[in-house]
Amino acid sequence: MIVDTPPIECYVKKSHLSGEPRFESEDKMVFAVLVGIRFIRNRSPLFITYIPSVGAVYDKVNQNAIFNKSILSYDGSIDLDDVAWWDCLSTNWQLIEMKFLKYAEIEMITRNGEERKGIYLFTCDPQEPQHGNDYGEAEVWHEHKTKTFFFDYETGVLCCTPNNKMRVWSSSLTPKQRDDGSWLRVYRDEPELMSHEENQFLGDTERFDYGE
Repeated sequence: MIVDTPPIECYVKKSHLSGEPRFESEDKMVFAVLVGIRFIRNRSPLFITYIPSVGAVYDKVNQNAIFNKSILSYDGSIDLDDVAWWDCLSTNWQLIEMKFLKYAEIEMITRNGEERKGIYLFTCDPQEPQHGNDYGEAEVWHEHKTKTFFFDYETGVLCCTPNNKMRVWSSSLTPKQRDDGSWLRVYRDEPELMSHEENQFLGDTERFDYGE
């Protein structure tokens, strides 16, 4: 499924557009406009960009190729695991811009424990299937995760975080010293409330909380 995004000016690594993707910062950048996201179950979202210089709409761009900077200077490489937490749980999604989060600072903890920060862009939410049966996890309470997007301050890369791996800084509401959030839990809804951490199911994972 494809959903429209707000038209967002960005830069895409030329190597990812020419069939020889590179992940280090030494790469030419092409000015583009983000126009849509393609959601395919069981893989990371793919992005649709318009490239004004050649008048092309380029489909299926990987997230770690999209930046808000024309010159990159980060160390090492940026892989998909560094910018995106979850694969798509459905082929049916909706995109919303939460008014409360507009201009708020988003903080994400990556899979390897690093912190990334940026200004909120928009949120995507998996929906039930439009046709037929979907045996995926979009309608499973404890697996249902929204995806919130922002550009990382430091590297400029487009980041995506699930709702339970991010924190939001509201200039009018958030205190300077925030409480520890590790007591918050993700629960399944039926037949009774049950926490991932307490019951160790679905991969025996302990990484479903809001802790750092």
